[in-house]
Amino acid sequence: MNSVENKKSLKFIMTTIWILLTRGYDIYCTYKFSPDLSQEVNPLVSVLGMTWSPFLIVLYLLMIYTIYAYYVSVFKPINLLPTEKGYTFGNVVAYIYLGHKDSWSSILHKFPKDLNRLNHYFGHTLSKCFVYVGFISTIMWLLINYTNYYNTVLSVVAIYSILTIGCFTIIYLWNKSLFRQYQNNTNSL
Repeated sequence: MNSVENKKSLKFIMTTIWILLTRGYDIYCTYKFSPDLSQEVNPLVSVLGMTWSPFLIVLYLLMIYTIYAYYVSVFKPINLLPTEKGYTFGNVVAYIYLGHKDSWSSILHKFPKDLNRLNHYFGHTLSKCFVYVGFISTIMWLLINYTNYYNTVLSVVAIYSILTIGCFTIIYLWNKSLFRQYQNNTNSL
């Protein structure tokens, strides 16, 4: 195994461990804090009314899919970028997700026809977001469990705003880096 493969393997293993540990810690703390889920603010519980069993099933399935998609994106990479010149940032964003030229807003209501592309897209984005969410939720639980002022400083709205803005920023920056790569690739043609 060469050094590039070693780096990929190490990154994959460390990211997977981080996702599993932080999601496990979040579930553990949620159970200790609210065994009946009456104080849980996750929309799966607070809006959809899930109990522990369906809640855990959804979380585990999402985690398993994220790790699988991340594995595919790391060890079986494909080129997500267009090769034609003249794409705008929005066109590239749509192409990365859909595999064809479209407006960026199309990613809000269309799905890729290629399952492999979908897995690669979510392998890149969901894994990064899970790492970020794990960091934020771990800090949140440490503050809840070991300080007296957490509830006076942060609210549910603040936490979900931090999570949402952070994930959108991560996805935007990833798309921006791929757009720069696209520009470099097409400028050298």
